[in-house]
Amino acid sequence: MERRPIRDMDWTKARDIRRDLESETKDALLAAARSVFSSQGFDSATIGDITAAADVSRPSFYVYFATKAEVFSVVAATLRDEILEAHHHPKPMADDPVLVVRASIEAFISIYVDNLELLDVIEKRAQTDPQVAEINAVIVGKPFRRILRQIISVRDSGLATPLVDEEYAAHLMDAVIVDAASATRKDRSRLDYYIDQATRVYFAIIGFTGDLTALDD
Repeated sequence: MERRPIRDMDWTKARDIRRDLESETKDALLAAARSVFSSQGFDSATIGDITAAADVSRPSFYVYFATKAEVFSVVAATLRDEILEAHHHPKPMADDPVLVVRASIEAFISIYVDNLELLDVIEKRAQTDPQVAEINAVIVGKPFRRILRQIISVRDSGLATPLVDEEYAAHLMDAVIVDAASATRKDRSRLDYYIDQATRVYFAIIGFTGDLTALDD
């Protein structure tokens, strides 16, 4: 019986099918890629570094990803999704502006603590990769837009008189959150302290006139 030659298209179809399947190997590659990109940056990292860190063969890498750029995009998108997922506050928290603000700041700080290097690599890669640029726009824009909406909501409720422009205040809080995350990395036992301080900075900036006793609980 004559064997049919395997065409390039056959290999492509087989790879496309297999790469969409979740597996321990794919998870290991993504975890390794995240670590390698965080520590080495995009340009210095190699596929060999990723496969070595994952203890996976190089051919196995190509089952799931065509290039280093592709796996980086997946890593960046995963972090984006983690940031988006971090802000679903259940009732009755959603009705208390003080608790909502604290929860938002806590979510951002907690994510930033473990991902400051990766966030920096994503920002740099976004300058040359349009796909990563779209992902980075969400990563950067989500905290800003959420904080801005909170400021406007509290202001409109009559509980605050912002001391600076609302948009500028939101940008200031992004810097405060990054600083709090950096400080927390030096002493993780003080995470709650830095979350509390960043929250109080927020309410000071917006000229909050409501009750902050919930922060003392």
